[in-house]
Amino acid sequence: MSISRTRRAPWAIPALLALVTLFGLLAALVGEGGIWWPLSWVTLAVPCVCSGCYLVRGLRPPEQS
Repeated sequence: MSISRTRRAPWAIPALLALVTLFGLLAALVGEGGIWWPLSWVTLAVPCVCSGCYLVRGLRPPEQS
């Protein structure tokens, strides 16, 4: 029995954000300076930016047609 594509689709973006966050946390913990710290800052900023975009989009009033 295979899971339909429509049941997996809502989990694709949250799973990707989880992987990016995990990579950022590991880069900050394991990395010894150099490129690792800026890389961890960038990867940890991605979920924050996505959350902010969806927050702004959710607070806007609905468009009236």
